[in-house]
Amino acid sequence: LAMVFNPTSDPVETTLPVPLYYTGLTDTAQVSEQENTWQSYTLARDYHIDLPIRLPALGITWFLIK
Repeated sequence: LAMVFNPTSDPVETTLPVPLYYTGLTDTAQVSEQENTWQSYTLARDYHIDLPIRLPALGITWFLIK
């Protein structure tokens, strides 16, 4: 589970590096934002994924990762 909060008064669109080294995942990660459809991401050599984030001002979202 990854929770993301935008504390600013402006919308944010960025890429968030998510380290997954200790998850046991080795090749790919399945990610779902707020329990919607699952998307597959290939892990980088250092076991992280770059997760695109779009949040409105003061917005909150979460991602399930498996």
